[in-house]
Amino acid sequence: MMALDWAPPACGLPELLPTGGEWDAVRTSAAVATRAFQFLDGRAGAATIIDTRSRTAIWLIPPGEAAHAPWWRWGRLQPHVTVLPSPPAGLAYVGVPPADRQTGPGVHWRVPPSWAGHYVAAPGTLAEALAPAVIAVHGPEALAMQCRVCRRAVPRSEAVTAIGRLTADDPYPQRLTAHRCCARHMIVEESGA
Repeated sequence: MMALDWAPPACGLPELLPTGGEWDAVRTSAAVATRAFQFLDGRAGAATIIDTRSRTAIWLIPPGEAAHAPWWRWGRLQPHVTVLPSPPAGLAYVGVPPADRQTGPGVHWRVPPSWAGHYVAAPGTLAEALAPAVIAVHGPEALAMQCRVCRRAVPRSEAVTAIGRLTADDPYPQRLTAHRCCARHMIVEESGA
């Protein structure tokens, strides 16, 4: 069960708190965040830390979720989305505003219209919203390509594309992008004459 019930202090000044304890953190630019809000605001989204000075947005996610998530969730969003390190990979600090600070300037919470009172976001929902937001702001080439066989990043210069199936049980052939070595594991469709 994900720990979504963490809450900041009710009032006071912003505090520098470390990642990896109560939560991990995901940071992006204000431009990407603004586009992501278009997707997230219709859902019961979590509050977001906005820093008007650095023009960044930070979502808190359950601790360890990013480290154990598959590549396609966070790795492909880099460098436009950064998962802040937590122990043992490193340590980062986040300026966390008190719960009552919901307007700027400076560090404050952005509370979505459909807010359910959560300060910690569901990582899958967040990643799903950030991917199209990155594309909207930075263009279709902004996201790394993904090998359909091993699901890791594949540089565009090393990718091959074939019409085929990943398994014999796949009902229809499809366009598959993969690493050259992974492409050997696809079932490539023969062109009939």
